[in-house]
Amino acid sequence: MTSTPYDQDDLLTFLVGYGVALGSGDLEAVTESLGYPSVVVQADQSLVVPDAEAARASLGSMLASYREQGLVAAVPEIKAVEQLGDALLWVDVRWSFKDENASEATADRARYLLRRGRETFELCVVVPVEE
Repeated sequence: MTSTPYDQDDLLTFLVGYGVALGSGDLEAVTESLGYPSVVVQADQSLVVPDAEAARASLGSMLASYREQGLVAAVPEIKAVEQLGDALLWVDVRWSFKDENASEATADRARYLLRRGRETFELCVVVPVEE
């Protein structure tokens, strides 16, 4: 059985929108980008995010930290995509966090399990990648 190919423009649009929300500190837009429940998997623990209220509670301090560091934009660079059927993508993304001068202040990398839903994608699993 062959999967319907995903639309690369749709994927980039989703990630750019998510990056804009991260960079601007838009907590509501960030939480709307998640599918619930979501899971963050790290080397030493897994965190289940059951709903938008829990996401707001855990992500608010992260977004505040970005602002405190003077980060105003998060620019995605898609490193790899693996399609896992019609509705799921495993995506490797490098994030370049920019300061007010558009210089890269820091960067990080994550892998996401994205599900096609609600006319766009939603983040279901987040795996931070150590570089």
